[in-house]
Amino acid sequence: MAFLRFLFLLFIASTALHFCWEISQMSLYSFSGVTVSGYDAFVKEHWVAALKDGLITIALYLLVAIFLQNMTWGKRFSNRRLIFLFSFGFLWALVMEYHAVSVRHAWSYAKAMPVLPGLDIGIAPVLQMMIVPLVAIILVRKQLSDK
Repeated sequence: MAFLRFLFLLFIASTALHFCWEISQMSLYSFSGVTVSGYDAFVKEHWVAALKDGLITIALYLLVAIFLQNMTWGKRFSNRRLIFLFSFGFLWALVMEYHAVSVRHAWSYAKAMPVLPGLDIGIAPVLQMMIVPLVAIILVRKQLSDK
């Protein structure tokens, strides 16, 4: 039960952090005229994105747990554990961002967005999937039992 509580709190914390990240990086994206009347839809869209990112954070945590065969790996960090988390977060963001930008053309970057050389993938969303899950785990890891 403690593990499910941890996952629930991880979802809540990561969703809130992802929403803050999403809003803070808005200047790095190109938008075609967000108006006051479209503001509610704009905020709703970013909450939905943050909720999805919160689920991705849970998936990343569980993926690392499977590879390490340790469901409470977030209680104590090691280089190996962080390498798994950062690698999976990096790869997930790379694939999803490439698909959204280059395949679906769901959004585009402003000139201010730094990109990964040769890939034209924004650095900010890649860093988001590496940093936000780590911070969220740190915030709620006391919920993990040592059993």
